[in-house]
Amino acid sequence: MYARMVIGEALDDNQVREFARIYTSEVLPELKSEPGFSSAQLMIEEGGTMAVSLTVWKTRDDCLRYHSSRSYRQFVARTQHLLVGDFVVKLFKGV
Repeated sequence: MYARMVIGEALDDNQVREFARIYTSEVLPELKSEPGFSSAQLMIEEGGTMAVSLTVWKTRDDCLRYHSSRSYRQFVARTQHLLVGDFVVKLFKGV
């Protein structure tokens, strides 16, 4: 099992709400059809503007395939204007 954590910081409260709307209504349904996808969770910083997406994948290849996919690039394109800087992406291996 592999987990992929993506961290981003929105410009303000309205932007973080828009980011969450895009993630839940557009990105999450697409993730469910990706090969090797197991689960996803979006968390928003309490009292802040940071968002963390944690996705779990069956294999490292599945995780990396999504990271370089058109779907992920479209997600970045749809949300980049809402963020300060770029996403930080980290991969974790289950033990």
